Amino acid sequence: MPRRNPFNSIRFVENFNAYLDNLNPADLQKLFQTKGNRRLYKKKDFFVRQHAVSRVAGWVESGTFHYLYHDAAGKVHVVGYAFAQEFVCDYASFVQVCASKVGIQALADCVVYELPLAELLAFWESDSAAQQMGRRVAENLYEAAYDRFLDTYNSPEIRYKKLMQRCPGLKEVVPLRSIASYLGVTPETISHIRKRI
Repeated sequence: MPRRNPFNSIRFVENFNAYLDNLNPADLQKLFQTKGNRRLYKKKDFFVRQHAVSRVAGWVESGTFHYLYHDAAGKVHVVGYAFAQEFVCDYASFVQVCASKVGIQALADCVVYELPLAELLAFWESDSAAQQMGRRVAENLYEAAYDRFLDTYNSPEIRYKKLMQRCPGLKEVVPLRSIASYLGVTPETISHIRKRI
């Protein structure tokens, strides 16, 4: 029996990206699959590099990406993920046609349907329901970023518990050091928290 690839299992990561909450992305997914180009990203390939312009948005059919931020001291931080059945792009870079603040790299082999900005804008302008969906996507992305910012004021233990409550299978899909980086702590801190709880 072939071994299951955890990066392709949405069961583990259903609640990670809250921007999809209160949305029915089926129409958007269909747009990406019918108008987009299907592309394979091998493990460690970049969807976009930090400081480059994100020219396409993607719908992840399979695989997992992580969002990486290189700070001024050269340290790399994991700041987000995109899993199967989710969208992938630096949204601000994509819609404003400006330099990406993050790099987005494949954690495993990924299949993505890519769509250029012109196609997405045409969809947003196609009718009032599509316009409302575009507005809700932007609002949900803002809310998710705001919640993430406010969460930095909580202790590492509270942040870890909240993350595991929202997405209990994340630790089965991404390494401990990646979760630690996402939470802004060391892997040792996560190990101590796990022992306490």
